[in-house]
Amino acid sequence: MIMDVTTHGEAETIALGEALGPVLKAGDVFALQGDLGAGKTHFVQGIAKGMGITDTVVSPTFTILNYYEHALPLQHFDFYRLEEEAELDNLGFDDYLPGGVTVIEWSEKFPDRLPADAAIIRIDKVSVTDRVFHFDFQGSRWASVEKEVENYVTSH
Repeated sequence: MIMDVTTHGEAETIALGEALGPVLKAGDVFALQGDLGAGKTHFVQGIAKGMGITDTVVSPTFTILNYYEHALPLQHFDFYRLEEEAELDNLGFDDYLPGGVTVIEWSEKFPDRLPADAAIIRIDKVSVTDRVFHFDFQGSRWASVEKEVENYVTSH
């Protein structure tokens, strides 16, 4: 299912992620795509908040992975600085996927490494504050997340 959601500012982008956090399960993978400043990290901050993670969530641009320990861990990857797919093997990327919720910024760099049922989320900047989130959910595993996106849209 494909869904589009518009947010108006950082607070709404965070709130959208927060709405999804409570229904996420181990093995869920969000593949984020969008230019610099599109709001990828703010969206992940919301997901973490919705999952009950109280740590400060920052972009893992220089560390490649930020791991947030919790009842359900959040694994926040950033492929921006990676040059070759082999670097993912060195990180043990595939070993992380089943163990928590995985969110990948700049996922378009290595599309062949994404699970077939990963949710692809493209974020477009349409103004200084407005963003359009294009959600592409593959498979039935995303039914509860789709419902939360719909609930967010009707309540905002």
